[in-house]
Amino acid sequence: MCHVLDPASHDSAHRRLADAVEPLRRERLGHAADVLAAALADDPGFRHLFPDGRRRERELRAMYRMTLADTLRHGRAFVTVRDGEITGALALYPPGTYPMSAARWLRLAPQLAVLAARTRAHAPGLIRFGDLTSGGVPRDSWYVEALGVRPDLQRQGRGRRLMAEVFTLVDAEEGRGYLETTKRGNVEYYRSLGYEPVGEPVPLAADGPWIFRMARAAVRRHDARELASAS
Repeated sequence: MCHVLDPASHDSAHRRLADAVEPLRRERLGHAADVLAAALADDPGFRHLFPDGRRRERELRAMYRMTLADTLRHGRAFVTVRDGEITGALALYPPGTYPMSAARWLRLAPQLAVLAARTRAHAPGLIRFGDLTSGGVPRDSWYVEALGVRPDLQRQGRGRRLMAEVFTLVDAEEGRGYLETTKRGNVEYYRSLGYEPVGEPVPLAADGPWIFRMARAAVRRHDARELASAS
C-alpha cells in the first residue's frame, strides 16, 4: 500500500530551504517512520482506513517501519534533515521491485505480526487498499510509495527537494514515474512536478475517499539537462 502527501511550496522557499537531503540510514528508520506517520495521519485515505484518531498515528508508524525496511533493501529512501532532525521522508521503488514478492513478505514477517496486532480491526480495508494500489503500479515505472513532511514544517519546499532526488535518478535512466494520492488537493501539486492523472479515481468506499493515480512521462537526457539548467 502507498500514499503521498502534498508538502506544497513556492520556488523562493525551495531556494531558501536550509535542510540537507540525505539517503536514509538504517539506524534512523524509526525516526523517518515517525515523520511519515505524523505527516499522513490526517490524510483522507488513512482516516478512512484507520478511523480511530487516537490510534491512527501509532498504526501508521508500524506500517511505515515495515515499508521503509523493505525500501532500504529493494529501493531508495531519502530524508530532509535540519539540525540533525529528520523533517521529511520519501520511499521510492525502482522499476520491477513493486509489488513485493512472497519472499519479501516472508522476510517482513516480524513487522507484519506487529502491524497485524495493531490494525486487526481494519484488516479487510487494508488488504483491499493494498490490492487496489499495488495492482495499479506499472512494472516499468519508478514508484513513489510514500512522501511526507513533518506537519509543522509543510509547505516550505521540503517535498520538492525530496522529489528532486527522485527525478535525478529517474531522468538519468529516461524512466517513467508513478504515484498515488487520496488527497484531491495534491493532484495539482503533482501536476506541477510533471505527473498527470491516469484513468478515473478509484473509490475506497461508495462515497470516497478516492485513489488518484498519476504518472510522469519519461524525460530524455537532453531535456532533463535543460530542465536542470533552467532551475
